[in-house]
Amino acid sequence: MNATGRDPAGSIAPLDERLARAADVVRDLGFSIVTGVDADDPAATNLVVALRDEPTLRHFDPEVVSYWVPEEGRGRPRELTRESHLPVEGRFAWGRVSIADRLGLTNQWLAFGGTIRAAALDPTTTIVEFSSPAPIQRWSGHSQGLDPLTPEMGAFFGRLMIPIDFEPGAEGRVVDADPVVLYAAFVRDVHSRTVASARLAVANGSLTSYVAHEARRLDEAHPQAWREGGELLAALGLGHSG
Repeated sequence: MNATGRDPAGSIAPLDERLARAADVVRDLGFSIVTGVDADDPAATNLVVALRDEPTLRHFDPEVVSYWVPEEGRGRPRELTRESHLPVEGRFAWGRVSIADRLGLTNQWLAFGGTIRAAALDPTTTIVEFSSPAPIQRWSGHSQGLDPLTPEMGAFFGRLMIPIDFEPGAEGRVVDADPVVLYAAFVRDVHSRTVASARLAVANGSLTSYVAHEARRLDEAHPQAWREGGELLAALGLGHSG
């Protein structure tokens, strides 16, 4: 351990250079969303957070990162701070990702899951990256607005809680699902409702166009995930597998 309490072995170099590149995104920021990170998967999104020993007072200065991890068929809460053991690399689960500053102010996102990586950029800065093959959407916060897809994602996650609360094994099915499969289930769910209701389709024209495009793309680019998304909905009693 060095004087900061960090293990030098937890620095970025032994982990990978990806986080070093991510650090450039938050050079003058506390956090940032990065889209267009994968030409083959246009929905893929990265959320990058910087935890610094001293607040910069320039943007937002996170001190705690809260998220969920899959563990034994359930979602378990986790936190990262400047004192956390590093490096970190593993899965994060669907649901809410939140950051809080020293004043208790927060910014929050909704995600379908993916990979979390964290390491020390230097003795005073930890870089955290949430990488997902599916959208990460702004939900609420002190320093950001709301993304157009967020209300539907929130409603979908709320519907998932019904079988999770009442059907044995339902939480395991959702937690263990690949993020692209869970995203496909979401797209199927929204697409089926817009197709079934002309009023809903007209009232939410941009959403209707988005999910129709994503339904075609997922069916062509990720046919197995598209099929499994339908099977997941059917298993949860939320849709059909066709």
